[in-house]
Amino acid sequence: MAETVYTSKNYDLSCAAECIKNQKPYEHVLSGPSQKSREFIKNVALEYLRTIGKEKFYNLLCLCIEEVISNSVKANIKRAYFLSNNLDISNPKDYEKGMKNFKEAGMGKVKDPNLVKKVNNLGLYVKMIFKIQDNTFYITTHNNSVISKEELERINKKLTLSKTQTPEQMFMNSIDPTEGAGLGIIMIKRILSQISSAPDCFSIRATNTETITELKISRD
Repeated sequence: MAETVYTSKNYDLSCAAECIKNQKPYEHVLSGPSQKSREFIKNVALEYLRTIGKEKFYNLLCLCIEEVISNSVKANIKRAYFLSNNLDISNPKDYEKGMKNFKEAGMGKVKDPNLVKKVNNLGLYVKMIFKIQDNTFYITTHNNSVISKEELERINKKLTLSKTQTPEQMFMNSIDPTEGAGLGIIMIKRILSQISSAPDCFSIRATNTETITELKISRD
């Protein structure tokens, strides 16, 4: 039987607190790349951290949340950018051309009002689900710009490197000329490994319709 999820697009923290009390997942749909939405997500995370007695890791977890949100929002903006420029993101030549132009345009594209409007018109979203289950706090982020198989392979390679190499070695070996350095992914993995004993504390996977990023913080 599917879980009952309370879904919210507003900024009422009491709803999240009620979900914690009733042991129900809480879902928030981000309203674009706004700072208000990001700050609310962090406040929700703090409520959950207090529940498992790990509020002292709030600042570290916020670094991870910021990176996950940025990656998800950027993925949606990137998809809108490709469509606006008649580029097929699944075509290797179009992808290389599009990423070159997207990167040269800078991160200002993430807040480009025309692209943000395009994202909304396309029905692209970023939603985050918070829950505590089996003494573990889960933050699961869904966005419906599906990551490509090649991108997922690159990310998993970076995560594998993070298990065996020093930060200096990872920096030298994780430069990705298509997507960038990928150091944010490594940062998330290293931070979560310090504050959570869950062996799979950070993961990214894809379905046919979504990219799903999951953070796990154990109660211990």
